[in-house]
Amino acid sequence: SLVIGALSLPCPAPTLEIELDPPSPLSVRRGESFSLEISVRNDPGLRARAEHVRGVLVLPEGFIEESLQTWTRQLIFGDISPGDASHYGLTITALDTVEEGEYHASLTVRGSNIPAEDVDLEITVLPS
Repeated sequence: SLVIGALSLPCPAPTLEIELDPPSPLSVRRGESFSLEISVRNDPGLRARAEHVRGVLVLPEGFIEESLQTWTRQLIFGDISPGDASHYGLTITALDTVEEGEYHASLTVRGSNIPAEDVDLEITVLPS
């Protein structure tokens, strides 16, 4: 909260905008990879700093994040000032064992002063 003299005013919570590049739905062939950039931008209008922003990406069975070879990935975006953004680039691989069809991954982003926000990523595995 903001204190002015004897008056204490609550500070508004920051508002985050989460962008995916390329946007969902994504497509890939079995055994191939695609790049995904996740951007988290803090709305400049509220002038509130987003603190300790982090995310968790959970991939469906049959997919891995290439650098750690895991299906779940912790993302640390850090503190984000009003009007600024933080970016995270990933490479995701569809394993040779994954079947054709539609899959869903989930991204949850939260901060110490921001409630959790969930984003659904649709991934389509195309015929080989």
